[in-house]
Amino acid sequence: MRTNRKANYTEDEVFQWLESKPIGSVIYISFGSEVGPSVDEYKELAKALEESSQHFIWVIQPGSGKTGIPKSFLGPVQTDSEEEEEGYYPEGLDTIVGDRGLIITGWAPQLLILSHPSTGGFLSHCGWNSTVEAIGLGVPILGWPLRGDQFDNGRLVANHLKIGFVITSGVGEDGRPRRFNKDDIAAGVERLMIDVEVHEQAKKLSKEFESGFPVSSVNALGSFVEFISQKAT
Repeated sequence: MRTNRKANYTEDEVFQWLESKPIGSVIYISFGSEVGPSVDEYKELAKALEESSQHFIWVIQPGSGKTGIPKSFLGPVQTDSEEEEEGYYPEGLDTIVGDRGLIITGWAPQLLILSHPSTGGFLSHCGWNSTVEAIGLGVPILGWPLRGDQFDNGRLVANHLKIGFVITSGVGEDGRPRRFNKDDIAAGVERLMIDVEVHEQAKKLSKEFESGFPVSSVNALGSFVEFISQKAT
């Protein structure tokens, strides 16, 4: 639980914005607090959103596009004067898209957004917490993995659970996958938002969590805790 819930919109304002949008029409975009795309990739994402007709909520953390862990993740710092951490911000995008988009800087009420009927997709880095929250609430995922287990989580979502896709790009001149551009992003978003089977599968899977974690998950967690306890004694 974080105490530094600073944002440019209140929970009520976010809720009211969602209330004004059709069911399943909004894609939620958030890359978590630790790491995100590069500045160039953020610019491509901004272009994709500008040129589309898609309703969206985009959460941008202080320090976005910079290397290292954002200061916002480290908690509040006790200083005489607080300095805002600079990072990428899509200047002018809010004016261009108008009420079609909501750009949140800082903390966002993720569970409120994911649980709202107007939210129809989640463009995510596939961090485990975000992935589990989306699965539990029946929201399809467009994965943009950035490091570590996020790539495995993306494959779980797309290949095993079949509740979303992983964003893909073409191949560069050197034969390696190139950096995502606005067309890659726009194509991924459109595919996620219109795929009926993926949406149905996500809703179906979420029903298994209506009463909490399945018994098998609880048993597995209990066994793990017991194993760790034995090793520690």
